[in-house]
Amino acid sequence: MARKLSWSDLTVLRRFQNQRMVLDNSLRFVFNPGLFSSALLSITLPSSEFYSAVESLDSSPFPFLFGQILLGKEDKAARICSLAPLELGSQPDYSGLISHLAQAACERGATQLSGETIKGSPEEEILVRSGFRPYAEQQIWKLPRQISHPSDQISWVIAGRGDNPAAGTLYQRVVPAQIQRLEPLALFPGAQGMVSWNENRIVGIALTRFGPKGILLDLFLDPSLGPLDGYISALLLSLPYRGLRDVYMRVRDYQGGIASALERLGAQPGEQQRAVVKRLAVHYNAQQAFMVSGFEKQPDITTPISRTEIKN
Repeated sequence: MARKLSWSDLTVLRRFQNQRMVLDNSLRFVFNPGLFSSALLSITLPSSEFYSAVESLDSSPFPFLFGQILLGKEDKAARICSLAPLELGSQPDYSGLISHLAQAACERGATQLSGETIKGSPEEEILVRSGFRPYAEQQIWKLPRQISHPSDQISWVIAGRGDNPAAGTLYQRVVPAQIQRLEPLALFPGAQGMVSWNENRIVGIALTRFGPKGILLDLFLDPSLGPLDGYISALLLSLPYRGLRDVYMRVRDYQGGIASALERLGAQPGEQQRAVVKRLAVHYNAQQAFMVSGFEKQPDITTPISRTEIKN
């Protein structure tokens, strides 16, 4: 039976380091914490965004299966970020462990559990067998260090609270409805990002994630724009810390114009991936029926007792 990670589990967790399946691109390309350090954080800080769990194995060179989710304080979607180990001789059954992680995410207020896998990989099969379904195909592109200078007429600025209405309008135009239901646009300034204005309307949104390993971008551009190369070049030149870290961009299959522009700019495409999701059922405890002495023969009361005001 799956359970929360305990202190005693940490003594053997280091052997899992090279067996880790990373299922979240933010961790893979931006933060990249060690498996031991993120697991330790989930134990020492109950308020941490990480939650780690294990499920014991009867016979294996590894004593248990390990899984970890990540849920931001303001998020309604949790991310399954790590599973381990991968090599067990035969395909391991992670369904019980993932069910436990899903329940933990639900208890923390999440309505869904998402992940990102390489197409055709063992981890993709593990998640599909555990109730995940794919909803988008994507690639992570590594952007070049040197970029051509864009037109002076294109600019990007830090997004603020006042940009939310116009940004939401663009997001609804360029992102398919089924994706919007699973990934609503995060609001600024809670979310980090930049926007590009043209003729009093937002024509570009760049969501940014900065970390010690790199920078990950999600880019949304108005489909009525001409060649997109200039907008991408201007974004990179406006991006803080670009000279210190590698920059990556997540491009979905419905963003063909962006992919073509990145290819012309000399960006390097990564492996084909699938974004997957598992919807979580929210359970409510029903009120337990009870009888109060002296009320059995009283007439019906039209106003619920719980809403009746008591006056002295």
